[in-house]
Amino acid sequence: MTSITKHEPRRIGGSLLVALICLAAWALHTAIAMRDPLKLMLEWEVLAVFARPETHGWYRTVIAMVGCDVLTGVFVVAGIGWLALLAWRKSARFTVHVQAWLLAIVVLRTGAYLLGDYMTHAAGVDITIPYDGFIQALVAAALGIPYFRSSRRVHETFIGA
Repeated sequence: MTSITKHEPRRIGGSLLVALICLAAWALHTAIAMRDPLKLMLEWEVLAVFARPETHGWYRTVIAMVGCDVLTGVFVVAGIGWLALLAWRKSARFTVHVQAWLLAIVVLRTGAYLLGDYMTHAAGVDITIPYDGFIQALVAAALGIPYFRSSRRVHETFIGA
């Protein structure tokens, strides 16, 4: 009679630890960078001007772009909290969730950029749209998704051998 043994997951270390620290640093950077836009979005005077019918199109464009940036930042910070919980528990769902999270950030940043571009053309005013968040998301997804999909250490730590 053969006995089935359950493999103990490996400890988090090596390149997996480096990847998790990089994701946490990215989320911390996002949280710090969100301070000013979030402060702007919570000003009642700014929101009151936004709601007026005579408000210019460029003003609404800027507020909408800042709002998209804040929503994406909240998604990044909340997502890293969820991923930290999954990593702590060494859940088998971690690898799928981190890949979906990275892809969702790229989609959110792309949508925000395209919305801002459309709104600037509709308002008829040239507003420079920052694309640094989009580039960060693209690089993180381009490096993170293949790593979490094919790394042996990730597989042995979260999925089991």
